[in-house]
Amino acid sequence: MRVRFISWPEAIEMSEALGRKVLESGFKPEIVLAVSRGGLVPARIVSDILDVDNVVAAAVKYWALAERRAERPVLYHGVEPSIVGGKKVLVVDEVADTGATLKLIVDLLNVMGVAEVKTAVLHVKSTSSLTPDYYVERVAEWVWISYPWSRWEDLREFKKRGHDITKYIEKIC
Repeated sequence: MRVRFISWPEAIEMSEALGRKVLESGFKPEIVLAVSRGGLVPARIVSDILDVDNVVAAAVKYWALAERRAERPVLYHGVEPSIVGGKKVLVVDEVADTGATLKLIVDLLNVMGVAEVKTAVLHVKSTSSLTPDYYVERVAEWVWISYPWSRWEDLREFKKRGHDITKYIEKIC
């Protein structure tokens, strides 16, 4: 399996670039919604750049094991409609792999009556059915992207799939 390891400095730089893209676009969200868990770190950095203190999270799980995803994304922790209703919301995640997670959240937010919703990710893959409003890098050839905040989770999942993780550990240590 091909894996691209993102370092902390690279992740911070990409998150800052994402925030600047939103800022330069003129979109002024009132709420930044982080997709937990992968979008928590980028959302925090983006919210700082945008000067948005109101950061909330919605937890969605789609990937069951590395290289395998569940049948559909599952929302297991969301936000109250009274929090987001009538507001401009920016949804931030780390990657749009299939686009299903972002679509689920955008659809839910629209049902909750948000004024406007836009999406932002560090990476969008060619396999995504949804192109986020903002992204830093398009990934043409599929590769598992391992972010520094999910490194150990990724390694556990690779091991469960029978991969020799020593070669991965050597790359990150």
